[in-house]
Amino acid sequence: MRTTSLPERPASLQPVLVLDFDGTVCLGDGPVLAYADAVARLLPATAAEQLHHDLALFLANDASAPAHKDGYAAVAAMAGPLLSAAELNAAYAHSRTLLASGAVDVSAPEGLADFLTGLAGAVHRVLLTNAPATGIAQTLDVLGLGGAVDDIIPDANKPSGLVELLPRLLKNRPPRELLSVGDVWANDIFLPWRHGCATAFIDRFDHRTGPASLHAPRFELLYPGITAWAADPAAFALSHPSPTESLQEKAQL
Repeated sequence: MRTTSLPERPASLQPVLVLDFDGTVCLGDGPVLAYADAVARLLPATAAEQLHHDLALFLANDASAPAHKDGYAAVAAMAGPLLSAAELNAAYAHSRTLLASGAVDVSAPEGLADFLTGLAGAVHRVLLTNAPATGIAQTLDVLGLGGAVDDIIPDANKPSGLVELLPRLLKNRPPRELLSVGDVWANDIFLPWRHGCATAFIDRFDHRTGPASLHAPRFELLYPGITAWAADPAAFALSHPSPTESLQEKAQL
Protein backbone atom coordinates (compact mmCIF):
# COMPACT_ATOMS: atom_id res chain seq x y z
CA MET A 1 0.00 0.00 0.00
CA ARG A 2 1.48 3.33 -1.08
CA THR A 3 1.20 6.11 1.48
CA THR A 4 2.78 8.93 -0.54
CA SER A 5 1.85 10.62 -3.82
CA LEU A 6 5.30 10.31 -5.40
CA PRO A 7 5.24 9.29 -9.06
CA GLU A 8 6.61 5.90 -10.01
CA ARG A 9 9.78 5.98 -12.10
CA PRO A 10 11.64 3.44 -14.24
CA ALA A 11 14.27 1.68 -12.12
CA SER A 12 17.13 3.40 -13.97
CA LEU A 13 15.72 6.82 -13.06
CA GLN A 14 14.90 6.15 -9.42
CA PRO A 15 16.94 8.01 -6.78
CA VAL A 16 18.70 5.70 -4.34
CA LEU A 17 17.77 5.68 -0.65
CA VAL A 18 20.52 4.01 1.41
CA LEU A 19 19.52 2.78 4.85
CA ASP A 20 21.74 1.65 7.70
CA PHE A 21 20.53 -1.32 9.76
CA ASP A 22 21.48 -1.30 13.46
CA GLY A 23 20.29 1.88 15.14
CA THR A 24 18.48 3.06 12.01
CA VAL A 25 15.82 0.60 10.83
CA CYS A 26 16.48 -1.86 13.68
CA LEU A 27 16.16 -0.16 17.05
CA GLY A 28 16.87 -1.22 20.59
CA ASP A 29 19.96 -2.00 22.62
CA GLY A 30 19.18 -5.73 22.55
CA PRO A 31 21.68 -6.61 19.79
CA VAL A 32 24.51 -4.72 21.50
CA LEU A 33 23.64 -6.27 24.85
CA ALA A 34 23.65 -9.72 23.24
CA TYR A 35 27.13 -9.01 21.91
CA ALA A 36 28.25 -7.75 25.34
CA ASP A 37 26.85 -10.89 27.00
CA ALA A 38 28.73 -13.12 24.56
CA VAL A 39 31.94 -11.15 25.16
CA ALA A 40 31.45 -11.15 28.93
CA ARG A 41 31.33 -14.94 29.01
CA LEU A 42 34.92 -14.93 27.76
CA LEU A 43 36.14 -12.55 30.47
CA PRO A 44 37.04 -12.98 34.13
CA ALA A 45 34.09 -12.22 36.39
CA THR A 46 35.38 -8.83 37.54
CA ALA A 47 36.11 -7.69 33.99
CA ALA A 48 32.72 -8.91 32.79
CA GLU A 49 30.97 -6.94 35.52
CA GLN A 50 32.96 -3.83 34.61
CA LEU A 51 32.08 -4.29 30.94
CA HIS A 52 28.36 -4.34 31.66
CA HIS A 53 28.67 -1.33 33.98
CA ASP A 54 30.62 0.77 31.50
CA LEU A 55 28.38 -0.20 28.58
CA ALA A 56 25.29 0.83 30.56
CA LEU A 57 26.85 4.26 31.09
CA PHE A 58 27.64 4.59 27.39
CA LEU A 59 24.15 3.56 26.28
CA ALA A 60 22.65 6.03 28.76
CA ASN A 61 24.80 8.83 27.28
CA ASP A 62 26.44 9.38 30.65
CA ALA A 63 28.94 12.23 30.54
CA SER A 64 31.57 10.07 32.25
CA ALA A 65 31.51 7.41 29.52
CA PRO A 66 34.27 7.52 26.87
CA ALA A 67 33.14 8.37 23.35
CA HIS A 68 32.73 5.55 20.82
CA LYS A 69 31.12 5.35 17.37
CA ASP A 70 28.40 3.03 18.67
CA GLY A 71 27.69 0.32 21.23
CA TYR A 72 29.52 -2.35 19.28
CA ALA A 73 32.66 -0.24 19.12
CA ALA A 74 32.29 0.46 22.84
CA VAL A 75 32.17 -3.26 23.71
CA ALA A 76 35.13 -4.04 21.46
CA ALA A 77 37.19 -1.21 22.97
CA MET A 78 36.35 -2.23 26.53
CA ALA A 79 37.17 -5.91 26.04
CA GLY A 80 39.86 -5.55 23.39
CA PRO A 81 42.85 -5.57 25.75
CA LEU A 82 41.74 -8.93 27.20
CA LEU A 83 40.48 -10.77 24.11
CA SER A 84 41.77 -11.54 20.65
CA ALA A 85 40.12 -10.32 17.48
CA ALA A 86 39.03 -13.89 16.78
CA GLU A 87 37.29 -14.10 20.16
CA LEU A 88 35.51 -10.79 19.61
CA ASN A 89 34.42 -11.89 16.14
CA ALA A 90 33.07 -15.17 17.48
CA ALA A 91 31.10 -13.33 20.17
CA TYR A 92 29.67 -10.98 17.55
CA ALA A 93 28.71 -13.88 15.28
CA HIS A 94 26.93 -15.56 18.20
CA SER A 95 24.96 -12.39 18.93
CA ARG A 96 23.84 -12.18 15.28
CA THR A 97 22.69 -15.80 15.40
CA LEU A 98 20.56 -14.89 18.41
CA LEU A 99 19.18 -11.91 16.50
CA ALA A 100 18.27 -14.15 13.56
CA SER A 101 16.46 -16.54 15.89
CA GLY A 102 14.18 -13.79 17.21
CA ALA A 103 15.62 -14.09 20.72
CA VAL A 104 16.77 -10.46 20.81
CA ASP A 105 14.24 -7.70 21.44
CA VAL A 106 14.22 -5.14 18.61
CA SER A 107 11.74 -2.73 17.04
CA ALA A 108 11.42 -0.51 13.97
CA PRO A 109 10.95 3.27 14.00
CA GLU A 110 7.30 4.25 14.23
CA GLY A 111 5.61 4.12 10.83
CA LEU A 112 8.73 3.00 8.96
CA ALA A 113 7.09 0.10 7.15
CA ASP A 114 4.35 2.35 5.76
CA PHE A 115 6.87 5.09 4.94
CA LEU A 116 9.19 2.81 2.98
CA THR A 117 6.29 1.03 1.29
CA GLY A 118 5.04 4.43 0.16
CA LEU A 119 8.35 5.04 -1.59
CA ALA A 120 8.13 1.83 -3.64
CA GLY A 121 8.54 2.53 -7.33
CA ALA A 122 9.68 6.10 -6.67
CA VAL A 123 13.10 5.37 -5.12
CA HIS A 124 15.39 2.36 -5.00
CA ARG A 125 15.61 1.33 -1.32
CA VAL A 126 18.92 -0.25 -0.31
CA LEU A 127 19.83 -1.60 3.13
CA LEU A 128 23.60 -1.13 3.51
CA THR A 129 25.12 -2.55 6.67
CA ASN A 130 28.45 -3.58 8.13
CA ALA A 131 26.71 -6.56 9.69
CA PRO A 132 27.00 -9.98 8.05
CA ALA A 133 24.02 -11.35 6.17
CA THR A 134 23.17 -13.66 9.09
CA GLY A 135 19.91 -12.55 10.64
CA ILE A 136 19.27 -9.50 8.45
CA ALA A 137 16.40 -10.86 6.33
CA GLN A 138 14.84 -12.68 9.28
CA THR A 139 14.97 -9.54 11.44
CA LEU A 140 13.44 -7.42 8.68
CA ASP A 141 10.55 -9.87 8.57
CA VAL A 142 10.12 -9.64 12.35
CA LEU A 143 10.08 -5.85 12.07
CA GLY A 144 7.50 -5.91 9.28
CA LEU A 145 10.03 -4.58 6.78
CA GLY A 146 10.63 -7.71 4.73
CA GLY A 147 9.05 -6.24 1.60
CA ALA A 148 10.06 -2.65 2.25
CA VAL A 149 13.59 -2.72 0.80
CA ASP A 150 14.74 -3.59 -2.71
CA ASP A 151 18.32 -4.68 -2.01
CA ILE A 152 20.42 -5.75 0.97
CA ILE A 153 24.19 -5.23 0.96
CA PRO A 154 25.85 -6.78 4.04
CA ASP A 155 29.51 -6.65 5.08
CA ALA A 156 29.77 -3.12 3.66
CA ASN A 157 32.90 -2.21 5.63
CA LYS A 158 31.72 1.35 6.21
CA PRO A 159 33.16 3.92 6.13
CA SER A 160 36.10 2.88 3.89
CA GLY A 161 33.94 0.52 1.84
CA LEU A 162 31.83 3.45 0.67
CA VAL A 163 34.69 4.64 -1.54
CA GLU A 164 33.91 1.73 -3.85
CA LEU A 165 30.21 1.32 -3.05
CA LEU A 166 29.00 4.87 -3.69
CA PRO A 167 29.84 4.85 -7.42
CA ARG A 168 28.27 1.40 -7.74
CA LEU A 169 25.09 2.57 -6.04
CA LEU A 170 24.86 5.77 -8.07
CA LYS A 171 25.37 4.02 -11.43
CA ASN A 172 26.14 7.30 -13.24
CA ARG A 173 23.41 9.22 -11.41
CA PRO A 174 24.45 12.65 -10.06
CA PRO A 175 25.43 12.44 -6.37
CA ARG A 176 22.34 14.39 -5.26
CA GLU A 177 20.21 11.39 -6.33
CA LEU A 178 21.49 9.29 -3.43
CA LEU A 179 20.44 9.91 0.17
CA SER A 180 22.18 8.03 2.98
CA VAL A 181 20.39 7.56 6.31
CA GLY A 182 22.21 6.41 9.42
CA ASP A 183 22.95 6.90 13.09
CA VAL A 184 26.77 6.79 12.99
CA TRP A 185 28.05 9.98 11.36
CA ALA A 186 31.52 8.66 10.55
CA ASN A 187 30.12 5.50 8.95
CA ASP A 188 26.90 6.61 7.28
CA ILE A 189 27.11 10.35 6.66
CA PHE A 190 30.63 11.72 6.23
CA LEU A 191 31.71 10.17 2.91
CA PRO A 192 28.30 10.49 1.17
CA TRP A 193 28.15 14.14 2.29
CA ARG A 194 31.67 14.83 1.02
CA HIS A 195 30.78 13.08 -2.24
CA GLY A 196 27.85 15.45 -2.78
CA CYS A 197 25.06 13.07 -1.79
CA ALA A 198 22.09 13.96 0.38
CA THR A 199 22.32 12.71 3.97
CA ALA A 200 20.00 12.21 6.94
CA PHE A 201 21.66 11.78 10.33
CA ILE A 202 19.79 10.16 13.21
CA ASP A 203 21.47 11.98 16.07
CA ARG A 204 20.13 9.99 19.01
CA PHE A 205 21.71 12.22 21.67
CA ASP A 206 21.84 15.48 19.64
CA HIS A 207 25.64 15.51 19.65
CA ARG A 208 25.76 17.38 16.30
CA THR A 209 28.76 15.23 15.37
CA GLY A 210 29.08 16.72 11.90
CA PRO A 211 27.16 18.27 9.00
CA ALA A 212 24.27 16.52 7.25
CA SER A 213 21.46 17.58 4.93
CA LEU A 214 18.93 16.52 7.55
CA HIS A 215 19.27 15.55 11.19
CA ALA A 216 16.89 14.57 13.97
CA PRO A 217 17.01 12.44 17.11
CA ARG A 218 14.55 9.88 15.65
CA PHE A 219 14.16 8.44 12.17
CA GLU A 220 10.44 9.23 11.94
CA LEU A 221 11.19 12.95 12.25
CA LEU A 222 13.18 12.68 9.01
CA TYR A 223 10.33 11.30 6.88
CA PRO A 224 9.13 14.68 5.55
CA GLY A 225 12.63 15.73 4.50
CA ILE A 226 13.34 12.39 2.84
CA THR A 227 10.02 12.61 0.99
CA ALA A 228 10.96 16.08 -0.27
CA TRP A 229 14.29 14.72 -1.51
CA ALA A 230 12.60 11.75 -3.21
CA ALA A 231 10.15 14.03 -5.00
CA ASP A 232 12.85 16.31 -6.44
CA PRO A 233 16.52 15.62 -5.60
CA ALA A 234 17.69 18.64 -7.63
CA ALA A 235 15.45 21.07 -5.74
CA PHE A 236 16.43 19.44 -2.44
CA ALA A 237 20.11 19.93 -3.27
CA LEU A 238 19.57 23.66 -3.82
CA SER A 239 18.10 24.09 -0.35
CA HIS A 240 20.42 21.55 1.34
CA PRO A 241 23.80 22.01 -0.42
CA SER A 242 26.63 19.57 0.15
CA PRO A 243 30.27 20.45 -0.59
CA THR A 244 30.19 19.04 -4.13
CA GLU A 245 26.86 20.69 -4.98
CA SER A 246 28.13 24.01 -3.63
CA LEU A 247 31.27 23.83 -5.78
CA GLN A 248 29.20 22.97 -8.86
CA GLU A 249 26.91 25.95 -8.25
CA LYS A 250 29.90 28.33 -7.90
CA ALA A 251 31.41 26.98 -11.13
CA GLN A 252 28.20 27.84 -12.98
CA LEU A 253 28.15 31.49 -11.80
